[in-house]
Formats: sequence, structure tokens, C-alpha cells
Amino acid sequence: MYSGENFRFRFNPFKDFIYCSQFLQAEAMSYAYNHWRRAFRGHDREYCSGILVWQLNDIWPATSWALVDVEWNRKASFYITKRALGKVVVGMERVATRKMGSYMVTSYPEVKDKIEIWAVNGHLEKLEAVLELQAFDIESGKEVELPGDERKRKVELLPNQTTELTSMAIPHAATTVIAAFLMDAKTNEQLARWVSWPEPLKFVHFSKTPDVQVSLSKDEKHVTISAKAPVKGVVVGVPIEEEGDDAVFDDNFVDLVPGESVVLGVEGVKGRKLEARWLCDWENEEGFQL
Repeated sequence: MYSGENFRFRFNPFKDFIYCSQFLQAEAMSYAYNHWRRAFRGHDREYCSGILVWQLNDIWPATSWALVDVEWNRKASFYITKRALGKVVVGMERVATRKMGSYMVTSYPEVKDKIEIWAVNGHLEKLEAVLELQAFDIESGKEVELPGDERKRKVELLPNQTTELTSMAIPHAATTVIAAFLMDAKTNEQLARWVSWPEPLKFVHFSKTPDVQVSLSKDEKHVTISAKAPVKGVVVGVPIEEEGDDAVFDDNFVDLVPGESVVLGVEGVKGRKLEARWLCDWENEEGFQL
């Protein structure tokens, strides 16, 4: 029921059931964790000051809340939890208002689609950072123009709390993703990233040719992934047809936008090939029809 309300899913073949069920769990936990962390707003506004993670692992094979399975294979929700509970996090929430079709009431809010952006600084000292924003058309991958003052700005993150950064209108909200990158002002190191999508995802039209690329470093310690159009929930792994256990990644289940490469640490590839999949990738199969 939850899958059908939120995104287009496929439970057959079995590998798609595994992906889609883990996608649902990870997305739900992402919303929860980031909502709760945003609510830690500083002195006398600690509306939520802690999260109990339930649960880490299973003691037998099962479909459950666990972040890793009985053999310690990491699910998509493991990576979501790791990122959401990081020392520094950037988050976004879309806010849509609409007028109702009533002639009796005229005081409805203005019709608009906007996005609210905040960041969490878990350090005990303030942090000087730079917020960079980009927007893309989902189906074509072309960049969508944002106002100049929204594309890049210096921000000061207060210690041990959330800092609200900005709020802006979303151009062509139903077909646009917004990517936020939080960079260290001194070193230009990327501290956090977030990609915001129109919702529900079941109405989103993805690119038929996203050209997702996966490349493994010579020492087999890093995987670089990229795409020419926005893709949701990219998971990299060793194909099931290959012998042995899956490789172990330090990050996975990421959203990609054009123009960037995301590097994932990895161990245990052992000369085998890697493959990537993402939400609705089955719709790109030859002969597929909705």
C-alpha cells in the first residue's frame, strides 16, 4: 500500500521486490531522521533532542526494520541512517500551497511551490560554509536556471543545532530536482549533499537514457558513479550471478544529478564486475510498457 501511494514499483522478478521494499524503508527513514534532526533548533527550542535507531540487525532471515540482514549485508536504509546522523547534514523540504475551489472562502494562502533549506552542525563550534544550489529538469537532464543570489551563498552554521538557511520558489516544481551542496568555506571540502524531488514519485517521468556510469579504481578501493540525467536511489553492487559475497561499500543508495561524480569507498570487489540500479530502471528495458 505504501509503495503504491508513493512510487512506481515492481515486485517481480524477486530482485525488484528486494530493491523496491528496501527503497521504501530507506525513504521513510530518511524523512523521519531529517525531520527530527531539523527539530533540534537551539536553546529552548530542542523540540527533538535524540533518535533511537530501531533496529540494527536480524537474528534470522526476515523482512524487517533491520538496517543490515542476518549476514550483515547492508540495506539501503543503513546508508540513509549513516548520512542522516552525520556531524554535518544539509536538508530540504518542499512546501506546496493551493487554493481550494470554493466560492465561500477567499482567504486561502497564495498558490506557490517553495523549498526550505536547513543544515545541522553537530560540532560544538560554529562552522563557516558555502551553500551551493543547482536545479535540473528530470527527464532531459538540462539545468534549470535559479536566481543568482540563490545559486551560491556563504552561511554560518551555529554549533550543536539546526540553522535555517533559505527558502525559495521552485521553478517548474513538478519536473525539477534541486540539489544542495554544503562546502567548507576554508577547504572547499564537501560536507553534505541532498537532492530534493517532486512528490509523489509515482508521477515523476524519469529519463529513458540517464547513462549511469560506474567505474572502479585500479586498487579496487573506490567506485565513481555519475549520470547525465537525475536518477533516484542508485545502488551499486556485485551482480548476483558472480560467486562470493557482495562487496562492502562505505556509502550507497544515492541520488545523482548531472555534472557531478560521487565516489564510494569499497572493499571486497576481488576482480569482479559491478552493476548499478535505480528507481524505475526497469522502465528502460526494451519493450517495457506502463
